[in-house]
Amino acid sequence: MKKTNFLYASVIMMACAFGIQSCTVEDNPAPQPVQEPEPVIVEETFIYDFEAAFNAGENPTNFNGNQNNGQGFYGWEKADKTDSKRNDYKGYEWAEGSVLPEVCHVWRRSDRINGNIKNGGLFCPNDREFAIDGLLEGALVQITYDPGVKEEKEDEVINLYDAAFYDCEGTFGKDAKKEKTADCTKAELGTAVGAGGMVYGDPSVNNYADLSGYSKMVLAVTAGTPRMLFNRDVQDGQWNENEAESHLIDNTKGGWSAKYFKADTLENAVIITVDLALMVQEKGFAHLNAIKNNWGAPDLVIGSITLVSTKTVVTPLDNKLLWAIGDGSSTEGLGVRAAAEIDGVEAVPGQTEIASEANIRVKTITPADNGTGYIVVKVKKGMIIKKIVITNFIEQKDE
Repeated sequence: MKKTNFLYASVIMMACAFGIQSCTVEDNPAPQPVQEPEPVIVEETFIYDFEAAFNAGENPTNFNGNQNNGQGFYGWEKADKTDSKRNDYKGYEWAEGSVLPEVCHVWRRSDRINGNIKNGGLFCPNDREFAIDGLLEGALVQITYDPGVKEEKEDEVINLYDAAFYDCEGTFGKDAKKEKTADCTKAELGTAVGAGGMVYGDPSVNNYADLSGYSKMVLAVTAGTPRMLFNRDVQDGQWNENEAESHLIDNTKGGWSAKYFKADTLENAVIITVDLALMVQEKGFAHLNAIKNNWGAPDLVIGSITLVSTKTVVTPLDNKLLWAIGDGSSTEGLGVRAAAEIDGVEAVPGQTEIASEANIRVKTITPADNGTGYIVVKVKKGMIIKKIVITNFIEQKDE
């Protein structure tokens, strides 16, 4: 019985002890950590929409010809230049009402921006470095660009005799009928045509070959002088020394007609070039009615008559932006620079390609006095920069 009472008392004492301890914790709770407020991040965004500027008809001019504008852009070419602006980098001079930001954080080396807003963006006529400054650590830069195209002129050549010859059916000028073909004189090339003879076309100078789609006609003449008659625009229309009153183009008359004809004397032939493109530009059409030898003239020999169609061949380019600047840690005095990742991959100077609209995330900067850094990318010849968006993420602190 005593043993049982002892155990019972022990249990009671232990329970009391735990109760007392419990009461002590409740009466004197341990201090809790202070919850810091979440930082407020404010986005500072600059949008340089050169495509919109193009569509708005803007042509931002280079600032002061050879100076920078906006925030200072620091040079790296000399170790002792820690505060100089680069004269070979060109920004733009802001105009009231422009769709571009007033503060310029976009610079292109050497090429002046003035006159290069075209083709839906900022056209890059040569390989050049492009600088983007005003960046804080963590900034996001996105560059939208078109790789561009290569345009080359290519000539297609046919024999005049292969062109269609139309019956004008009593209609003349630009809107002359082309519903049926007509008989066409075609003298054998390389043989002599006597005085008053026909080389090509309609002896009555009414029907025609429509050469409006060609850029030029070229004749190789080995003897004599051909008489070429173009663009009769009324029945029996004649050449007049007053161009406004003329109803025919005749190369033998000189005067205002001479602008369409050029003769180059070579060793074995005279090459006569007829500027059909200019004729179409000024008259609206180029209709060849006839090629003759004048009455009383010596024999005429034409070796060839060709039509040249100059076309523009457009080839898409495979241009990519290239990361041009590293973190600046290897040499002193390199100025304001930044290291970054391109879509999550560390950017390597001279190697990392940047796709259009890629995310360029600034990791670290070597700051200027104003606390910002810059990046430099290399643009390629023919590239069109459509838009550059800079977003800085600024932690807003309570005063």
